[in-house]
Amino acid sequence: MGDVDKQKERLHEENDNEAKVEENNDEVKVMDTSTECTEEDGKTTSCIEELKRQIEQLKIERDEHLALAQRIQAEFDNFRKRNKNVSAEFYDLGVGDTVTAFLPVLDNLERALCSMKENDCSEAFIEGINMVKKQFEDVLKKLQVEEIKALGEPFDPELHHAVAQQDAQEEQEENTVVEVLQKGYKYKDKVLRYSMVKVAK
Repeated sequence: MGDVDKQKERLHEENDNEAKVEENNDEVKVMDTSTECTEEDGKTTSCIEELKRQIEQLKIERDEHLALAQRIQAEFDNFRKRNKNVSAEFYDLGVGDTVTAFLPVLDNLERALCSMKENDCSEAFIEGINMVKKQFEDVLKKLQVEEIKALGEPFDPELHHAVAQQDAQEEQEENTVVEVLQKGYKYKDKVLRYSMVKVAK
């Protein structure tokens, strides 16, 4: 075999070797790409699982915060109701105490009227005192204070205070109030002052 043929054969071998190297390199690249895809899929799966875990944690926190908000709202509603009831109770106490302090003034106005009528005072003067008395009674009515009915009513220890008794006269029933010595008053359902009465026996 000549030198020329040997060179051709060597070149041919070198070309074959280069082709094999390139082929091997392509295979390596394909393998690397496959590996990268596998790793990327793993990362994606891991991220999804982490997101799911975070979502579940957020749901738990949301439920806790919602429950806390509802509990606070319920407590606030209860506080508001209690505060409203306490305020109403204090208001009622204030009205009761104030009215009770003024009742003797009304008693004296009524006594003054009786005295003026007995002593034949001027009609103008009597009318003036009557107007003051009526104004006083109108204020009491606006405050939901009313006189306790007593005269001719059956004696009621929840409303009346008996200080004297007398024998029943004609058309008078036993245990009936026959005279009111001092008027009684109540505010709503609470007695401010019992009626001082005389009862038939």
